[in-house]
Amino acid sequence: MRIKFILILLLLFFTATYGYSQDLQIPEKTRADLNTVLSRLEKNMSGIKTIKTDFIQEKELAVFKQKVVLKGSVYIEKPSRLAWHVYNPVKYVMILSEDTITQWDEDTGRVQKISLSKNPAFDAAIGQMSIWFSGSYSPLLKEYEISLLRGQPVSLKFTPKPATMAGNVIKSVTVDFRKDEQYINRIFIEEKGGDTTSLQFVNTSLNIPVEASAWKAGPSQK
Repeated sequence: MRIKFILILLLLFFTATYGYSQDLQIPEKTRADLNTVLSRLEKNMSGIKTIKTDFIQEKELAVFKQKVVLKGSVYIEKPSRLAWHVYNPVKYVMILSEDTITQWDEDTGRVQKISLSKNPAFDAAIGQMSIWFSGSYSPLLKEYEISLLRGQPVSLKFTPKPATMAGNVIKSVTVDFRKDEQYINRIFIEEKGGDTTSLQFVNTSLNIPVEASAWKAGPSQK
């Protein structure tokens, strides 16, 4: 389950492009409002250099009518480091640092490393992930339709365009931002198969030193 979730996240970040529909029926005011919101988000998030946040992930499986809940922490140090620690009910660590993905899981107790230079798809995914968290959305390609669900606090809905990687798996992605627009509050992913994933960020701290233990792939004290 955790592996599938991580792959969906990589797919999301790899193809999550902040674009909007070019349909001429969309009112010009709506387009202007969307552009204003995206520019504001980019400005507000540009000053964030480090992030430490806990998360609660709820995965609902449509076939089995079952909910899987994972809890852990995410650490980000721009421009090139991200650590994903799962504490409950399983223990798993994935660390992204420049050219390397390092992962550890409690089941095997083994640390594995993947070279991004030897895996172009992962390298591209990590690059897009960095842009997502940086808030610099303008360089991204337009592979999603985007709609502004709410202005305060901002809520955006992304629908993959046909013939995209995300379009084969994901029906829609809704992103809710904090009131101060400096970080994401919640991501809700609806898959085409009916499964849903809710990723809620809590206890978020911005621009504080990240402890060295966050970048170590191994058993956690939590």
